[in-house]
Amino acid sequence: MTAWRRGAAPARRPAARRLVTAAAVAYVANCLWGTAVAVRIIRTKKLRVVHHGLFVVTATLTGVAATTPVWTRDRSALFLLPALVPLALAPRTNPRSGAHWRVAVAAAPSYLGALLARR
Repeated sequence: MTAWRRGAAPARRPAARRLVTAAAVAYVANCLWGTAVAVRIIRTKKLRVVHHGLFVVTATLTGVAATTPVWTRDRSALFLLPALVPLALAPRTNPRSGAHWRVAVAAAPSYLGALLARR
């Protein structure tokens, strides 16, 4: 049983790390796009779907990455669990208010912690 665990974990650990990295990259891309829209660098009258699509990708990747400790021994994704709360609250806040970006930024420490814990 121990030999199986030693052989299986290294094969899956890179997948877990890639998921954490992909979730963090999606989060940064979503924040950058949202910031560009907020400061009017990008006008999104007809492109509003881009930010929503990035959010769906971010939430999905974060949710999947947060499950990796269940099927691998890599625990770095546990840092992503607190990020699920701001991700759940962000769509329910007014994008024109300061609360929206504050909720979005509240997830940043989770992504940073997950990236730093990968090592």
